[in-house]
Amino acid sequence: MNIEQATTLKVDSDHFPGFTSTGNRISAVLLNEVGQQEAEASSTRGHFELVSQLQPGKYQIDVTGSSRGGAKKNDNNSYELHVTY
Repeated sequence: MNIEQATTLKVDSDHFPGFTSTGNRISAVLLNEVGQQEAEASSTRGHFELVSQLQPGKYQIDVTGSSRGGAKKNDNNSYELHVTY
């Protein structure tokens, strides 16, 4: 994402309604434009929150994890990300 002015970035995750939060391992890493880590957050219950003060520049958020608890085989890795800045 391209940040044009200094701001506070907030990224949080949530599992879909109807899914259990047990065993939902998820993590996020915020990287700057040269690939250096600016911030990280993780949770074993599917609800991480990453908050970071950013200066103008390009940033990337890498999210990894897995979720369980859906009714179908392809329900794994089903989560929502909420980003505000």
